[in-house]
Amino acid sequence: MQPDVYLTQPGEHALSLEGGAGVIEAVLTVPPEPRAAVAFLGHPNSLQGGSMQNKVVTTMARAFRDAGVPSLRLNFRGVGRSEGVYDNGIGESEDLLALARHWQEERPGDKTVFAGFSFGSWVTYRVAARLPHAQLFSIAPPVDRYDFKTFTPAPSPWDVFMGDADEVVDFAEVEAFCTQENLPLHRFQGTGHFFHGKLLLLRDAIAATLAQRDIP
Repeated sequence: MQPDVYLTQPGEHALSLEGGAGVIEAVLTVPPEPRAAVAFLGHPNSLQGGSMQNKVVTTMARAFRDAGVPSLRLNFRGVGRSEGVYDNGIGESEDLLALARHWQEERPGDKTVFAGFSFGSWVTYRVAARLPHAQLFSIAPPVDRYDFKTFTPAPSPWDVFMGDADEVVDFAEVEAFCTQENLPLHRFQGTGHFFHGKLLLLRDAIAATLAQRDIP
């Protein structure tokens, strides 16, 4: 992928990229006036219907677009037209790592943001821990199922967004994790895992945090 080819063309660009297990289906969203930044987005569990078209993921893409930040979201292995099979976040993170590293090599002046929802937060965490980045956003991270302490030092800055009525990921576990790791926790009262009826609030919270962190 050559980012500069697309960054002069606002809108959504469907891409077929090369991953470790074959073709990776992706969408690059380019704002009307893109700034020197990029966000890489991760979707929920592939085995449970997760894809880059998930509403939380597309809400993240809109939040970044509105902030002037291009975003790349992809279907993980075995989802949509992406080749390969589910790899519990390991192969998925290697694919994303290669794409993000390539972007950084092509555009070294861009600030890099990683943002993932549910299983996608595990994938983006694994990548952010190994690459320079300006921000990691984790939405409903399943800290009770995956080891978000795998890498030392941890990604930083790192913000967590979570509904306190989440029916998939235990809110108390996430709250305890954020306390232990000294991470900002953005709590959405009465909100479930998929942020039904709260997607605009999530979009606004992401935008506010980007502005607070001076990104871009």
